[in-house]
Amino acid sequence: MGFKLIDGEVPTISDSDTDVPELDSDEEQVEQQEAVKKSKKSKKSKKRAQDVEEEDKEHMDFNPNFQFDQDDGETKLDFEGWDFKGDEKTLKKDVDLDSIIRRKGGLGQLAGTSLSDDEEEEEEEDSSDDDELAMDGFGMGVKKAEENDEENDEENDEEHSGEDDDEDQDEQEVQSEQEDEKSGEEEEEEDSPEDIKNFYAPEVESEAAKKQVHKTFQSLELSRPVLKGLAALGYQKPSPIQSATIPIALLGKDIIAGAVTGSGKTAAYLTPVIERLLFKPSKIAATRVIVLAPTRELAIQVSDVGKKIGKFVNGLTFGLAVGGLNLRQQEQELKQRPDIVIATPGRFIDHMRNSSSFTVDSVEILIVDEADRMLEEGFQKELTEILELLPTKRQTMLFSATMNSKIKSLVQLSMKKPVRIMIDPPKQAASGLVQEFVRIRKRDHLKPAVLFNILKKFTKDQRIVIFVARKEQAHKLRIIMGLLGLKVSELHGSLTQEQRLTSINNFKDLTVPILICTDLASRGLDIPKIEVVINFDMPKNFEVYLHRVGRTARGGREGKSISFVGESSSDRAIVKDAIKSTENNPNSRVNKTVGREVNWKDVEDINKIIETKDETVQEILEEEKAEKEMLAAEMELKKGENMLRYRDEIQSRPKRTWFESEKDKKKGANDLKDKKKKLNSKKRKQQEAREDSESTRRYKKTKGDRAADQERYFKKQKPKKK
Repeated sequence: MGFKLIDGEVPTISDSDTDVPELDSDEEQVEQQEAVKKSKKSKKSKKRAQDVEEEDKEHMDFNPNFQFDQDDGETKLDFEGWDFKGDEKTLKKDVDLDSIIRRKGGLGQLAGTSLSDDEEEEEEEDSSDDDELAMDGFGMGVKKAEENDEENDEENDEEHSGEDDDEDQDEQEVQSEQEDEKSGEEEEEEDSPEDIKNFYAPEVESEAAKKQVHKTFQSLELSRPVLKGLAALGYQKPSPIQSATIPIALLGKDIIAGAVTGSGKTAAYLTPVIERLLFKPSKIAATRVIVLAPTRELAIQVSDVGKKIGKFVNGLTFGLAVGGLNLRQQEQELKQRPDIVIATPGRFIDHMRNSSSFTVDSVEILIVDEADRMLEEGFQKELTEILELLPTKRQTMLFSATMNSKIKSLVQLSMKKPVRIMIDPPKQAASGLVQEFVRIRKRDHLKPAVLFNILKKFTKDQRIVIFVARKEQAHKLRIIMGLLGLKVSELHGSLTQEQRLTSINNFKDLTVPILICTDLASRGLDIPKIEVVINFDMPKNFEVYLHRVGRTARGGREGKSISFVGESSSDRAIVKDAIKSTENNPNSRVNKTVGREVNWKDVEDINKIIETKDETVQEILEEEKAEKEMLAAEMELKKGENMLRYRDEIQSRPKRTWFESEKDKKKGANDLKDKKKKLNSKKRKQQEAREDSESTRRYKKTKGDRAADQERYFKKQKPKKK
């Protein structure tokens, strides 16, 4: 079977042609191979063998019109999403919050259902017929007299608000000021044409990659096992990002790729990796591919995508190293040295340090998913630690929906003339998305009532994701919605991994069609048929907004986003960018931005009901806390019993070393926050430049040390001359 691409052969993993596995092991081919061996004994049989080989070649020639039978697979239209499975063990006992809410009178009939069905339908029609927003649709830069009067009326109330609210407002103001300064710095520090030319591959390669059009995966000249796996998933036509990146990735080149959410980026990097692993040395078990993801759920999803694409590839193994799941179980998986390891940075470093049987010396491909997030300050230390331990001679691929990182942040990855492939214009929402905006003004206290007023108009078979800024807000909103009669689930960092996976799976199978979450779920999660995304709290910037609304209108479907917009400059800037991106999108089908009308009288009535339930909310929170403390006490008791029963075994284990404890992380984050508050724009810029130069020097030094260590190691391995 031919695998020629562009101007060369597909580079194999380890480039070991002697260990290329047999792709087809049918009985007929085995018999033919035996016949060929026997025929070598005589000239006549040799001639016959040559005829057989020529005939085989004719049959093995790739037929671009060939289609696999998909009876045992599922079509993309009926695809129900990836599996989100945790450990194969009994889930830990946890507090049942829904039962507490029921005991307090919640999860019954919907509150405030005074409107008749006809009136609700009329209101929905009115809201859908709203005019599209103009650039000044939310009073951007213009204040009417009525608004000024309203603001003056509410100033006194704000002065007497609690200390927590003041701190939150101060924090938002500091963040918006920092973002404004940061955006100003970015404008000043744009990568120069010379830097771009020196760092990236020639523009000709990028343009040639983007011009490639493949109507089927067969024309990409992939092997039959990989094609069969793609066919079983219902993938027939490669997306633009897949058409552009797969041939380049097969050549072993470094890639920096960006495309809108839902465009198939995961398959774009896993398909060529699995294709290359077909040619790995079959007798040597070694981890050759590392995929890093910022969240546990995304890592679990990537693992499932890879397993399904490589379902028909013999001997292909996967390992998962994510926080929150069973550590010992992961150690056993990594002990087998799986071909591909998908990991979150923290747990990956933990295994590199403490799992003695897990090594990364054979890693030949590094993939960073949601790369712009991974290059941010939050992951900087972990990423630097990982890069110091991975071999420098490797292929590196970065993928993200908003891949706009500066060259100075990419230097540490030691990429070799990466091909830059940006399929869609940057900072643009997916086609088929209707973006609605609700102007809240300074009525933040009414936001829960506005949310309920919107949610009760949707049917139970529509999946709705609600994004909030803080996990405490997500938890409280779940309780409030439950007391008003709506069953919702939550997804954020304060939940255990089992709770997070349960929330996703219940949401996926419509057991609970409404999911309230933080930005944990905004990155990469592909849950099909999400009809609506609601921004209860607006995100920090337009890039995060794109990731959020990108959970809907995926894979060519249509979707809707509803955002609650306040009066802050950052909120208005996001609306402005959304309008611009819609106007500048020539390929848009139904993509538009509109203002959503809200019946504020109904909202006020619902808010009165919510206010009467304030004490009940506190009672639920206290009862939940008491049950959690009880469970924690039971767990500590069990730990004590295990300590007494297995003391010798536990004490004999080597102590684990940690890259950074939770306490250190919090301290580092607070120190960084305090430092940024004290420094003005100019001083912070100088400080960042100093830190960048120091980290670069440290990395180069470590890189040289590693090269010297490897050289000494190979010298020791050389056999002594007799």
